[in-house]
Amino acid sequence: MYKRLAQRGVVPLPKSKSQLHIVYASGHSPWDIINIVPALANHATVSTYLLSDHGFDAQSQDWVQVRDRMNGHFVDFLGRLHREKSIDLLLTYYSGHHVSPETIERIGSKGIVTAAFHLDDRLYFRGEFLGGRLRGPAAVAGAYDLNLTQAPESLVKYRVEGAIPWLWPLAANPELCYPRRVPFQYDVSLVGTAYGNRISTVRYLQGNGVRVATFGQGWPSGFLPAEKFQEIYCASRINLNFDDIGFTKYQCGKIRDFEVPMCGALMLGTHNPHLARYFELDSELFTFRDNKECLQQVRRLLSDQGLCAQARKLARTRAVREHTWDIRVKALLDMVGFTA
Repeated sequence: MYKRLAQRGVVPLPKSKSQLHIVYASGHSPWDIINIVPALANHATVSTYLLSDHGFDAQSQDWVQVRDRMNGHFVDFLGRLHREKSIDLLLTYYSGHHVSPETIERIGSKGIVTAAFHLDDRLYFRGEFLGGRLRGPAAVAGAYDLNLTQAPESLVKYRVEGAIPWLWPLAANPELCYPRRVPFQYDVSLVGTAYGNRISTVRYLQGNGVRVATFGQGWPSGFLPAEKFQEIYCASRINLNFDDIGFTKYQCGKIRDFEVPMCGALMLGTHNPHLARYFELDSELFTFRDNKECLQQVRRLLSDQGLCAQARKLARTRAVREHTWDIRVKALLDMVGFTA
């Protein structure tokens, strides 16, 4: 990455919080605005470019027709900001669906370090072909100076595209995710949309006498506002979590892998080997490989509240110590060279 930047005459140097200027750009998905942006603001002056703030909607039916206009507006917006206060880093939550490689190259030519992070790229790295290019990260990865992925399996995909990848796990915001003083109301709960393996596992547990409360689109309870998630986590003896992507068996980390432990709550999730990078399995977090093992784990955990109480405490301690968004942002800035 440093060689690439040097070819443009860009040499990142340590800067104070008041000197460092970061622009964060996304489609205005609520979770990243309340998690990543505040963490960036702990280390720099932060400006944002959110599609909805400028009248753009990447999910609209005419998006392909207006996409080039949005790209031009994005470049002009950054140009004005850059003249007012030099931009050091652009961090985006965009893929080929949003921006063209030419747009990112134009931004980089201004002396700005460009980075993007991508989720679910194990399955959607390329995506469908729409409006002349792929919708996934593959379409633009080579134009960015750095591509952040939380799936180790995806690193090689970026390298094949001539891009520079870096493993950047998800995290949790301790200002939002903290233990609530609420009594247990649910033996087992699941927060998330009803689809794929989630439905069959819930039905299997319920068919074997386990009381499972479900929250989210597609379940009888319906939509649950994000601000209610943490209260459900804390009111549940066991929180089910699925790292499956869509209707596949591909595993890709989910933000709940970190938010549930940060809340001091107990998580039982699908067995994603990469969770062992971040937590002690069967001590801080618990996993299952199939419905039968899920039922066994639920029965084991519900019958041993001492084990559960200890796991909640250990997982919360680990999350606060190692898995905050502030820690992730600092690691990124250290890696690029903006911190001493």
